[in-house]
Amino acid sequence: MNDVFDWNSIVLGLLATCLFAECVILYVRAHSMKNKMEADAENIRKEEFVKYEKMRNELEFATRERELELKSEYEDLLSSVKSAKRETEDKLAEAKEAVRLAENMERRAREEFARFSKMKEEASAASDEYVKKLADLARLNIADIRKIARVEIERKCEEDLSAYRAEIIAREKRGLDAQARRMVLDAMQRISPEISREASSCVVKIPNDAIKGRLIGREGRNIRSFENETATTLVIDESPDSVMISSFNPYRRQIAKLALEFLIKDGRINPATIEEAVARAKEDVKKNSYENGAVVAERLGLARVHPDLLSALGELSLHLSMNQNTLVHSEETAVLCGLIASELDCDPSIAKRVGLFHDIGKALPQSDMSHAKAGAAFCERLGESEIVCNAVAAHHGEVPDRSVYASILQIADSLSAGRPGARMEAAEGYIQRIKTLEEIALSFGGVAGAYVIQAGRELRAVVSPQNVSDVEAAEIARGIRKKIEEMTNSAIPVKVTIIRESRFTETTKPRSEDPGDAELEKSSANGFPAEHR
Repeated sequence: MNDVFDWNSIVLGLLATCLFAECVILYVRAHSMKNKMEADAENIRKEEFVKYEKMRNELEFATRERELELKSEYEDLLSSVKSAKRETEDKLAEAKEAVRLAENMERRAREEFARFSKMKEEASAASDEYVKKLADLARLNIADIRKIARVEIERKCEEDLSAYRAEIIAREKRGLDAQARRMVLDAMQRISPEISREASSCVVKIPNDAIKGRLIGREGRNIRSFENETATTLVIDESPDSVMISSFNPYRRQIAKLALEFLIKDGRINPATIEEAVARAKEDVKKNSYENGAVVAERLGLARVHPDLLSALGELSLHLSMNQNTLVHSEETAVLCGLIASELDCDPSIAKRVGLFHDIGKALPQSDMSHAKAGAAFCERLGESEIVCNAVAAHHGEVPDRSVYASILQIADSLSAGRPGARMEAAEGYIQRIKTLEEIALSFGGVAGAYVIQAGRELRAVVSPQNVSDVEAAEIARGIRKKIEEMTNSAIPVKVTIIRESRFTETTKPRSEDPGDAELEKSSANGFPAEHR
């Protein structure tokens, strides 16, 4: 039992010793950690203090710099205020001086006005006295003298104004004529017109003579069928590799050409295939019409054009006016309109639209209206502006002009149609037409002379103002128009103009150089009235 107790005591003692040693170790470690923490805290304190000192120095430096800046700004503001104050004082002194001078000038003006009023009263009294003396000398009262003087002054002023007005009108007319001539010449020189050539037939190539036999058919059956379907004449002569299509209608001639090319390419030629080829050719002509119209509109730079308008424009390529291609004429007119509008500071795009659409009524179905009015109605239905529609309707003078574009179109249309080489007409027929129009005008009583201008589009008749009154002149114009409509069958409209005018001419006498006249002039300038000269 004692042995056991001893071992327990020993173990407990060892445990107590270990515990004590552990406590000592913990104490030493805690003490060392405390010292380390105090050292770290001291280091942190020193670093923060250094940062604090550095920041304080920077703030003090920035504060001093800002203080210097504010001081400099204050000094600048102070100097500017002082300068402004000096300028204000100088201006105030100048204003005071100006006020003083103005007061002196006002005082002098009042004195001069009083002196002028006194002199005016004296002059008025002297004038009244002088007028009374003149009235006594002329044995007239003052009212009569003033009336005579007023009438004489009005007459003289009217004469001077009339001469001056005539001079201004003549000068302006010369200037306007020169400017208009320059514009027209510039516009004509800047286009490259084509010369119209007479065309009434076209030639289609064939590969061999066997095709000719097929075209003729048994006893001419195929050629008769082709001519009946196309309303053209098919000429098959001794030429080895070609066939001629003859027709004065370009629309029918184009359909016949396309149909014949289809038949030659297909090889099967009989009345059924001919009818089918003609129908196909008509469809292709319609499609090509839209493409031709679109090409022309694009070439002129026109935007937002209705497809129906483009199709109608393309159909104008198959329409001839005195052998001039109407689509080529419309494009040429549009170019001329654009050039003239640019010279007049107008919108060239509107002018080009007006010129391109002016003959579009010729591509429409026949109606009771003229092609100008029909084209205007067609353009209005497809959304064109009122300016364009009015210009199209008025380009032959059938309706009044509402804009300058209508006048531009009339000029450009005349230039394109009337230039040499634009249109072809038999010389004998043209001369006969001119003679017929002049004979119709001369057949009316009171007509002294007649002449045709504008390539047969206008007839002017001169009547005597002593023998024919205004009412009779209007009756003569209506009678000539009706007789032209009865005796001629031309599709070209004729404008009838009756000229009835009176001219009065006076010639001034040369001024005399007699010395006596000079003495009379000198004496008349000494104050005598005009009646005593």
